[in-house]
Amino acid sequence: MHNLAIQVAALALSGALCFLVLFRRGRASSTLPPGPAGLPFLGNMLQIPRFKTWMYFDRLVSTYGPLVSLTLAGDNLLVLGDPQDAEELLGRRSHNYSSRKPLIFAGKYQSNNKRLVLLPYGDALKRQRAAFHQMLQPRVIGAYEAIQEIESAKLLHELLARPDALRLERHCRRYTAALVFHLSYGRRLADDDTDLTAIEEILDHFVKDSDVGAHLVDTFPVLDRLPDLLAPWRAKARARHVVEATFYQRLVDQVKHDMASGNAEMECFAARLWEQQEKFGLDAEELAYVAGSAFEAGTAATSGTMLWFVMAMVLHPATMHKAQAEIDAVVGADGSVMPGFAHIDDLPYCAALTKEVFRWAPATPIVFPHYSDHDDEYKGYKIPARTQVVPCIWTMHRNPLQYPTPDVFDPDRFVRGNSTASADTLAEGHYGFGFGRRKCPGQYLAARTIWLAVVRLLWAFNIGPARDAAGNALSVDPADCTSGISSRPNPFPVHMAVRSEGHAHTVEATWEINK
Repeated sequence: MHNLAIQVAALALSGALCFLVLFRRGRASSTLPPGPAGLPFLGNMLQIPRFKTWMYFDRLVSTYGPLVSLTLAGDNLLVLGDPQDAEELLGRRSHNYSSRKPLIFAGKYQSNNKRLVLLPYGDALKRQRAAFHQMLQPRVIGAYEAIQEIESAKLLHELLARPDALRLERHCRRYTAALVFHLSYGRRLADDDTDLTAIEEILDHFVKDSDVGAHLVDTFPVLDRLPDLLAPWRAKARARHVVEATFYQRLVDQVKHDMASGNAEMECFAARLWEQQEKFGLDAEELAYVAGSAFEAGTAATSGTMLWFVMAMVLHPATMHKAQAEIDAVVGADGSVMPGFAHIDDLPYCAALTKEVFRWAPATPIVFPHYSDHDDEYKGYKIPARTQVVPCIWTMHRNPLQYPTPDVFDPDRFVRGNSTASADTLAEGHYGFGFGRRKCPGQYLAARTIWLAVVRLLWAFNIGPARDAAGNALSVDPADCTSGISSRPNPFPVHMAVRSEGHAHTVEATWEINK
């Protein structure tokens, strides 16, 4: 009887404590920004879709306002729908919002805590970003123009030979990967596509494995205490790490070997890393991941943006014709002169068109979540420590107050009024490269890489819809796209025709010189 009384008392005490915790949580949550009600313990975890999460966040912002609070099994998530809020929190208060939520699968095991984009704010991040900035700061981007023009010439050559829609995505991914491979490792990407296939597999796995809610252990880290027998996901993550580390280590070791033997073809990012390894305090695997991160960052989002550009030209031919007229006025209409960086300041409409591609269809519609280190207050709301803060770029780019008729593809919006479009502003006027200290360090290189591809594709090809046997244009749907950290259109019908024999001759002659 005595034991029963103790058990009843213990049960009552536990119930009271649970009630107190829930009561305090409820009171605390009343100071959080508004958001949808969730389930007990699970919060909104089952409400957030895995596919096109940005569209769900966009609906939440429309319902609750520019600051939306959600919970994921006790973890706080703050969605930002207004760039001014993002600039304040992630920019001016970046000292508190520059970290990352620890990811067990993709961070601890798959990346061995060496991948730049997943690093929490601290010494390791500072070391890697310092190494990155020596390669990607604006003042040295001009040194890469020759390589960009070589790889873009190859892109035109490949499209001239095989312009079919089924190869378009491959051409775009190869262009962006080949460029960063050239810059990172000092040599051309092999034509057999072995390295390209390897990086695509690594990227595809990483994009899926680091997505919100991809692995239960990231929501419930206590699961990491399970033995290997009860955690088969751990072996899977470790196996992926072996593949990644082996691939990236092979590439930087080859650079080191070429440097020692005097056979290095050109100065490259990996060579600089080896020369300054001690200065940046990087171990061998960390060095390999720093170079590999440049390879990753320069492939998926950039190639996705190129595909969105091609789709925009299919859907909005008037903008294509206007850009082609500008190009022809500068280099001539006979196709004898291929435009390049020497003409960048003379093509403001092409700069505006490039910026509109970034805005109209952001390849990263949701920025990788920032993570708060300490409690904060903003606009009367509490933002607890360890809150994931997610800027919804899709929503920001669809704000009609900043971008009138936001669903319309309209490059002229960047040349009206006080807006300007030039080589120096390609990364401005939109928010596709993120905010604060976690802003994409390769934004200037990526923006100029896209601009060059846009201008040369417009110069060389007429881009239009593919047609059926009866001559009817096949439909193209921008909503038919992939989902994840980055987004690109799924294969769509498109017809690309070289503009003249003169253009075709110049493409072949330029490639013959540079191959």
